[in-house]
Amino acid sequence: MPRQKKKTKIDFGDEDAVLADVAKELETDVEELSIEEDSGLSGFGEGTIYRIEEGRMEYNVAENYDQAYNLAVAVVKQDLEQEPEIFNKVFIESHINTDKLRDELMSDVVDHLIEDLTDEADRYPERFWDDYEREGLESPEEGEKGERPDPTPEEIEELAEIRAKNLLQDPMEYLEDAYGREDAVKEAIRIAGIDIDAAADDAVDTDGWEHFLARYDGKSHETGSGLVYWRVN
Repeated sequence: MPRQKKKTKIDFGDEDAVLADVAKELETDVEELSIEEDSGLSGFGEGTIYRIEEGRMEYNVAENYDQAYNLAVAVVKQDLEQEPEIFNKVFIESHINTDKLRDELMSDVVDHLIEDLTDEADRYPERFWDDYEREGLESPEEGEKGERPDPTPEEIEELAEIRAKNLLQDPMEYLEDAYGREDAVKEAIRIAGIDIDAAADDAVDTDGWEHFLARYDGKSHETGSGLVYWRVN
């Protein structure tokens, strides 16, 4: 949850007042600073965010910690929607129903394996029976001529289902092997879905809002009037 700080004592809509408050905190003259709205961050719908410049140094300014926290959540939501692969695999998995993902993948994986195993059974039946036994299944006994009967569709499906369960013990790992890291996360979310609101709140609560906004040094500062600012570069 956002940290509760003292209420802002100045009119945040008054750019001159904001500029003077930040100048005092930076121990510099107001004339050395310039201010404008950061349209990129204000565009997240969490209220006005200012960009203040002091020479080559830039800062973002929010009205209070609540606004900064809510802005970070909005930023994370966008990242989860557009670039989910940038998040830690364990974090993504914690917000995806992996049981549902496994169930949704199972039928397609079994179908693909049946196709491959049917081909193997037709061309190399002895190899199929070796694979069959390797999974702990009991193959038919050899006939008088030392040959086993051709695998039946039921036996092929039985082996396919066992292999599919093995492959999908970790459904995310299976998707990574099939699609690569970046597309695997997107596929998992497409197939099983993700609670983006809960995931964004969790990310900001865990890492702190500064991690997602104050990327220059991960630090935030508070002015005497309660404004919150962080360095951009």
